[in-house]
Amino acid sequence: MTQPGIRYSVRMLELFRALPHAGALPAGRAGIVAAEAMALDRGAWVRFEARVEAGRIVACRFRAWGCPHTLAAAALAAGWLESRPDGGSTPCEAVRLAHELDAPAEKMGRLLVVEDAARALLAEAARVQ
Repeated sequence: MTQPGIRYSVRMLELFRALPHAGALPAGRAGIVAAEAMALDRGAWVRFEARVEAGRIVACRFRAWGCPHTLAAAALAAGWLESRPDGGSTPCEAVRLAHELDAPAEKMGRLLVVEDAARALLAEAARVQ
């Protein structure tokens, strides 16, 4: 379901309809880390789970609650987290997500929740050796 009066980009709609990387990783596997962020006053909650091998995220999934932009941004961020070649800075900055999704300015608070969850996940992944 989309929100009336909000313009959606083609990329945002593609991600929202498909929600790649949505769900949870299999429980009980070694090297699984998780992190989340929320701002219920902004209508957003995001949880990332990742499997870490040799210091690298090899699988990433998300669960989220929020508007279509929140879910699409979480899907996009999970893909970016999974494809990171090294432990560099997060590729999931809210400004980059907003640009990629052509999100309106009023969605930035929700995209910051996605960024916060991604940063928290990277911090947890860095602890796994």
